[in-house]
Amino acid sequence: MGDSYTKNFAGRADKYESLYIWSTWLFIVLGLVYTVFMDFLNERLYTKTSIIIMHFCYFLSIIILNYLKKIILKREMLQKYNTYMGVRMLELLLLMFGIVFVGLGDFGFLFFTVMLIVTSLSRGTKTGMILLAAMFALNPIFYSLDRYVFELGTYNRFHRGETAEEIIIVISYFVIYILLAGICGKIHYENLDAERQNQNLVKELGEKYDLLAIAQEEAKVQYERLKDTNSRLEETNTRLTSSIAEFYTLQQISSAISSIFDVKELLRYVNDIILGVMGVNYSTIVLYDEKRKKLKVHTTNIKDQDEIIALTDNINCNILIDTLNNAKPILENFVDCEEYTFTKGREVKSLICIPLNTKTRSFGLVLVEHKYHNAFDDNNLRLLDIIGQQVGIAMENAELYQKMQEMATIDGLTGVYNRLYFQERLKSELANAISGEYHLSLAIFDIDHFKRFNDTFGHLFGDKVLKKISEIVKGDLRNTDVLARFGGEEFIILFPHTALEEAYEKVEALRLKISKTFVKDELVTASVTVSFGISSYPSCAVSEAELLRVADDALYKAKESGRNCVKLANIL
Repeated sequence: MGDSYTKNFAGRADKYESLYIWSTWLFIVLGLVYTVFMDFLNERLYTKTSIIIMHFCYFLSIIILNYLKKIILKREMLQKYNTYMGVRMLELLLLMFGIVFVGLGDFGFLFFTVMLIVTSLSRGTKTGMILLAAMFALNPIFYSLDRYVFELGTYNRFHRGETAEEIIIVISYFVIYILLAGICGKIHYENLDAERQNQNLVKELGEKYDLLAIAQEEAKVQYERLKDTNSRLEETNTRLTSSIAEFYTLQQISSAISSIFDVKELLRYVNDIILGVMGVNYSTIVLYDEKRKKLKVHTTNIKDQDEIIALTDNINCNILIDTLNNAKPILENFVDCEEYTFTKGREVKSLICIPLNTKTRSFGLVLVEHKYHNAFDDNNLRLLDIIGQQVGIAMENAELYQKMQEMATIDGLTGVYNRLYFQERLKSELANAISGEYHLSLAIFDIDHFKRFNDTFGHLFGDKVLKKISEIVKGDLRNTDVLARFGGEEFIILFPHTALEEAYEKVEALRLKISKTFVKDELVTASVTVSFGISSYPSCAVSEAELLRVADDALYKAKESGRNCVKLANIL
């Protein structure tokens, strides 16, 4: 089988594949729109019937393959490594065909990124690397067919490597893909480790339960003759209760690890479980702020404001900092408030504190407290320590998930949001504006004569212009405003709670600031100007599409007026 793939992990892998199947349907729709649009631009769509037939056959093949893969997934045949790799390679062949001959171009490589992420998450780094190697091996083969057999002349980012710049681009993409496969593979292996740990714990608890059943049976047979057996039986029952509580707790936390990727929600959930299972007065989760180098109360069930203030003010005491740094838990059944200063005025008599650590990171502490002396024992400490290990893994997974989410919504060149994220944000912000009855303005702008920068100074200088303009605009926006890259040199800004006139003032200030900006390279210095088009709800439009359309029309008027100006959409 593939590396590190087990039956116990099959459910998680099938979830990834189900999501991937849905993303394939999205790829089919967007890919069809994209290729038709590109063919229309290249004036090929209505001049070659063979192109239309090839497009139809290509997307029909993908649809058929997607249906077959859905059937294979339902029958659990995709869990077999050979079947999995066969399906992946067939998908890769179709994707490479689409990139080279159908005209998917960069859109196809974007979908390959999704394929690589799903493969690495499901099967690990090794399988992801095999897929990546296959892609780079197939690329020159398909390009050679394109050049020497079909002569379609389709653009392919990876086929050339004729100049140093192009070689660097190819190597950069290759390195990015390797890093992406490594990150996703790491998540895969850590999830497998968590599954194995849970299996071992369940097995251990099962063995304890079997031993208890045998002990209970023997106690029933010898009850009349052996009085002392009764006391041992009660002791064993106590251990069983504790073991069942441990099993339930770990089961609930394992479920949270696999389904909750929001840190706040995860910690609230874990804190509730600790309260329910351990029966303590207080349970508090404290996180470590790496920027400020301080502990901070994150989640607690303490209701009294005076007690919360006392805890917060004294949480950075030496004893808790040492526990975090040394990763050594505390069990104290006779609390001295002078030693444990965070307990002053809170009537805490017993406490346990365990660190939330992984091999690479210290996240914080879990602190449970009781108002009675001698309330905890080593079993409580062991259970809480296991919980801490599981929560540490879950928090690390949540951070990795968040990083992946950011990678999917941020434009790699400029560092601002991409078009897909903006479309979703526009939809939600417009819905809020309609329900809240407030203004929402939208500005589209592009860089004047941007093609001249690329043609005169090269694409690297053009990229520097895009980055510089993004930095200037982003630096002048509010936290609630949204800036995204909408096209090659085209950007878009969303202004919530902003009327048309107010948006004009902000945009005009931006335009003036940009017009006074010079972009410098080692040998080149150039001035840059931009043109803006502005629309607003409800003044100029009442829907998403209309907001974009009338703003784009206003931008067109700005270009017709000589560029380096701001134009407003017509009032309804």
